Amino acid sequence: MNNTFNFRRFGLLLRKTIYEKGLFLGGIFVLVIVPILFVYKQATQITTSQSLSFIIGLFSITIIVNILLNNFSKKSIAASYLTLPCSNFEKWLSISVFAFLLYLPLFLAVLKVIDILFLDYYRELAVTKFHYSAKQIEANFPHITYNFDEKDNSKLIMPFTKFMANFFGLGGVSVVGSLYFNQKSYLKSALIFLGLFVAFSFLGDLLFSFIIGEKVTVSGVFNFTEAVVSDENKKTYPINAAESIENLVKYFMMIFIPMALWLIGLVRFSDKEL
Repeated sequence: MNNTFNFRRFGLLLRKTIYEKGLFLGGIFVLVIVPILFVYKQATQITTSQSLSFIIGLFSITIIVNILLNNFSKKSIAASYLTLPCSNFEKWLSISVFAFLLYLPLFLAVLKVIDILFLDYYRELAVTKFHYSAKQIEANFPHITYNFDEKDNSKLIMPFTKFMANFFGLGGVSVVGSLYFNQKSYLKSALIFLGLFVAFSFLGDLLFSFIIGEKVTVSGVFNFTEAVVSDENKKTYPINAAESIENLVKYFMMIFIPMALWLIGLVRFSDKEL
């Protein structure tokens, strides 16, 4: 028998997880859709509603992963989970499957349906009541797109590219937090993440100021390639890193760090003991 991965054993683990947590996860998904419907219904600007929907999706993946890994909250449940006849890799892989192959496609599909239904209604209303032209319709009521080309997502506060990177990263944060903290793991993970978020927001300013020797304001948290410099006359002007450096930093933040978090989760599974 393969001690690392076996299709039949892995399938049984997925069935067990769905049987035990499927109803709860379904309820969480419904609770995620409700605020999305609300932000579309109250929309004053469609692109804002679309960005808020992506942000809601980011929070939801942290909850989903935490539920999938709440087996360590009690010793009796943890003992039962750790003694399951499946490998640590299969347990880790099952979390990945639920997050990326089940939840993510379902969330994006439902969000797309909501976007189409609301935008078709708003477009029809704009034409019949306010006599918008076709050009105005496209400018004010663009459909949400799942395109990795940032130019196609320039109007969104949270474009699809950043959503996917953050989805991957926050999922990894939740995996690591849930495996390192047995009790109140969600709260502890959130506090640590917020602490790092604040620290990095100041780190960018300090790093640029140290390198340039001028007062600097970084354009966004975790942004180490763009900044605004103030001179002695309090005039401001932007500076940007070279394109090669910008791409290196972007891929490091969007790919390497999230991947490292998920791999740390896999290692932590192996370290778990009764």
